[in-house]
Amino acid sequence: MKKNLTPKTLSRYVAVQAIYNLNFSNNVVDIKKNFLNKDEFTLNLDFENNFNGKKFNKIFFVEIFELFTKKKFFIDDLIKLHLDENWHIDRLPKVLLAILRVAISEMIHSPKISIAILISEYLKLTESFCSKNECSFTNAILEKIYVSEKLSKNKK
Repeated sequence: MKKNLTPKTLSRYVAVQAIYNLNFSNNVVDIKKNFLNKDEFTLNLDFENNFNGKKFNKIFFVEIFELFTKKKFFIDDLIKLHLDENWHIDRLPKVLLAILRVAISEMIHSPKISIAILISEYLKLTESFCSKNECSFTNAILEKIYVSEKLSKNKK
């Protein structure tokens, strides 16, 4: 993991943590406040890298987080539609599901972003929390969704 992460990349990590927190509390307002209003928090990316929470792009975080909360069912349906028949969304590890949700939210939010850049960012993020197999899974799901749903051209 690089030490010189951009504020936008750090915002993706914060968004994953915020969406992960939705597994334990449905209080969207409190979760958002927790990341925006604390004077200071440490963002733990892995065992070696911790960053001051003030260094992320708060506007980008809010846009992605709010987009997800508004389109949760649509985003989850996209994931379900593109899972192999032997998989169910409830069987996905919660962290991996949060990563996919944030990535798809960003696809919808920023339809002109290069899919290669977007997938690269989320693969790095997946590497921080998951195994190599889950990185391959993330890559495959995001590519399938991007191509089949034409999220590069439509904001739904």
